[in-house]
Amino acid sequence: MTGRGPAVGIDLGGTGPRVVVLDGDEVVARVSRATPTGFGTRTGAVDFLVSAAAPLLTKTGPGPLSVGIGASGPIDVDGVIRNPATLPGFSGVALLDGLQQRLGAQTVAIDNDAVTAALYDTRRGVAAGRGSALVVTLGTGVGTCVVRDHAPWRGADGVHPEAGHLTVDGGAPCYCGRTACWEQVAARSALQRSAERLVPGTAGAAAIDAVVDRSAAGDHAARELFEDFGSHVAAGLADLLTVHRCECVVLGGGGARYASAFLPAVRDGLGRVVDCFPMPELLVSDSDAYAGAVGAALLVAG
Repeated sequence: MTGRGPAVGIDLGGTGPRVVVLDGDEVVARVSRATPTGFGTRTGAVDFLVSAAAPLLTKTGPGPLSVGIGASGPIDVDGVIRNPATLPGFSGVALLDGLQQRLGAQTVAIDNDAVTAALYDTRRGVAAGRGSALVVTLGTGVGTCVVRDHAPWRGADGVHPEAGHLTVDGGAPCYCGRTACWEQVAARSALQRSAERLVPGTAGAAAIDAVVDRSAAGDHAARELFEDFGSHVAAGLADLLTVHRCECVVLGGGGARYASAFLPAVRDGLGRVVDCFPMPELLVSDSDAYAGAVGAALLVAG
């Protein structure tokens, strides 16, 4: 334990938040909640998060409380989520002010969930101690964060870049208005859609698992699916590595669970790009379901 006080970390996922309390270096409490279909009042989102976090604070020691949040962006310079596509109940809400007042927090902060994932991976996970890392989360969308000298890279306006909307070949219409976005072909959700088409009658992770089994058994179509997916992942990585030249890439999010099936295609795709960047080490995140919440706590825990 340290004397810096406890930190609440909240990972705002699409289906519901995961909340941890970090006291010093130790996770002393955690909980997962399902988000209701509607909050009903203007303060409903804050009420919901307080109801999840407050009971956990009985596990903490003394010291000033801090609260950190990780959420899929965009997040504006005032710390307000602007993402009605995947976080409708939390978008446009003054979460920081509400949580600071209701929980009595001294410090509050919010950042893109790709940043909080990267904080976990580069401080406690597979990329700990690396000088530079490109962390990519393959989930409902694609989140990215470049960490250099222990700090996330940001745009000139201070806002985290939404690199999931890079243009790549083979893209599909995206909710952002473009028609060839990286996350439409390289997210875990894109892999799931492809798997469901290949294995009719299955859905969700079960469809991807079925394709993994078929690929391992030598099924050509299944192997081709993972080769296509890996090549799409590599296409976006190549653009980012050309600019940032990171020493390692960390793949996380739900899609990373299947990395062994598509990493050969990622390596092949990156290897086809000549003299644009040094070949990075490709790592798979060792994070668990609560790593994003721990990363959110690290936003404010130091």
